Amino acid sequence: ASAGDTKFGVRGGYYTDIGDPFLGAEVLTRVTNRIYFNPNFEYVFVEDVTYWTLNGDFHYDFPTHSRSYVWAGAGLGLKHVDPAGDDNGDSDAALNLLAGIGFQAGSVIPYFQAKVILDGGSEFALAFGVRF
Repeated sequence: ASAGDTKFGVRGGYYTDIGDPFLGAEVLTRVTNRIYFNPNFEYVFVEDVTYWTLNGDFHYDFPTHSRSYVWAGAGLGLKHVDPAGDDNGDSDAALNLLAGIGFQAGSVIPYFQAKVILDGGSEFALAFGVRF
């Protein structure tokens, strides 16, 4: 991988099960021809709760014949939820399953992604992001 194979990005979206928005940041680095490593952080805006995830996701880019990208992947995450008040926070390991589509638009790549977070329960997140 070369320096040109690394992109930074920001994303925002919605955690549908809890019904709250999130903002996140990411790095995307090519591992092989079609496999990418995508470490990312998401902060979920839940009232009276500190809620964030730290993720190490990988995805495979499917071949396309245009300036679009289609991917699917998985990864491991750390999900931290800490309600206000007494020391009752919890951090759990999670499995992420994801799929997305992006479009080359000049020097940036806007994209949509869906992700399922499995950690004993489940959470579904929809995201819109931009990689540059």
